[in-house]
Amino acid sequence: MSDDLVRYRERSYPPPFPDGWYRVAASRDIKPGEVKHIQCLGTQIALFRGRNCGRIAAVDAFSPHLGANLAHGRVEGDQLQCSFHGWQVDGGGRIRDAACVEDRSLIHRHWKAIDYYGMVMIWWSARRSSEPPYLLPLQPRIDERQFVCRGQYDAGHIDMHIIEFAENSVDVAHFARLHGILRIPWTDMRLPWIKIRHKAAWFLDDTLAHVSYFGDEPTLEIGGRVLEKTRSRALITFLGPGSIVKFDFHVPGIGDIAMFQTHTPVEPLKQRVSFRWFAARRLPRTLVSYVIGNWISQWHQNVKIWQGKIYRRSPPGIAEDAPLGGMRAWYGQFYPDGRAERPCGACDHGD
Repeated sequence: MSDDLVRYRERSYPPPFPDGWYRVAASRDIKPGEVKHIQCLGTQIALFRGRNCGRIAAVDAFSPHLGANLAHGRVEGDQLQCSFHGWQVDGGGRIRDAACVEDRSLIHRHWKAIDYYGMVMIWWSARRSSEPPYLLPLQPRIDERQFVCRGQYDAGHIDMHIIEFAENSVDVAHFARLHGILRIPWTDMRLPWIKIRHKAAWFLDDTLAHVSYFGDEPTLEIGGRVLEKTRSRALITFLGPGSIVKFDFHVPGIGDIAMFQTHTPVEPLKQRVSFRWFAARRLPRTLVSYVIGNWISQWHQNVKIWQGKIYRRSPPGIAEDAPLGGMRAWYGQFYPDGRAERPCGACDHGD
């Protein structure tokens, strides 16, 4: 894809980094005393884990002193020490100089960072607030060991805007065309004699403004005959702007499976996408993999579209009170001005 086309697409979309919780690493990849350099969300982050407390922390990668890369330094206790002059910074942005004198007048930029079921998540906000207005919910079935981790998959970089995944949930019109054919899990191979009927809906949470849901009840159809016994259920929970999404699958004859799908913008129109799923120990891995792989195969059908499209602010043929309008109104809360679009004149697509 040419640079001109990338810029053309980018200008059509809302700003690339809505406020939310973002996955920046796998928890297991950063052990106590380790530090890593992370590039995402239009910034550079030094991610480190304290030697004493084991707590994860995320700070601006470049020293406030003379700009050395803190990710090239070392963890001393629960602080990150710059390799250039020995200044130290902790996870709260508090700074000590080489003489171990704390400078209370200077707070280094930092982000709230947590370990969340095997994922390192940070709170990012264009409002420059390090305190998130909401926390990610606990998962009782995982906490109580009813569910254990059964796998993860890193999809790499996808050339799309993060809003596309959210808008996909209200665009039920494309389901029959893109998702009406069963595919062999984890592949693009079609099974044309088996169709999938979808019963889908998007709706808001009654009390939590940052949460919305997408529910689907897919059923298999073979030779024109709908097999009701194959009806399964999927509830997808948006915990913010699509940066982290929780899937709850219920499949007849198999059981329940929970999965997290995360989208982290590395730069405009480039997402790092990952999946991590949990299920009961008694469920055979092959069956769990079948369910997850089925979703991944369907997801890839959307990726082919997302990586080449632009964003239409006022699409023709869609009423203002249609689900798409409701989704966009809800999505606006994740931007400082409350609107999921660029100011007028920011793009040149005539809509």
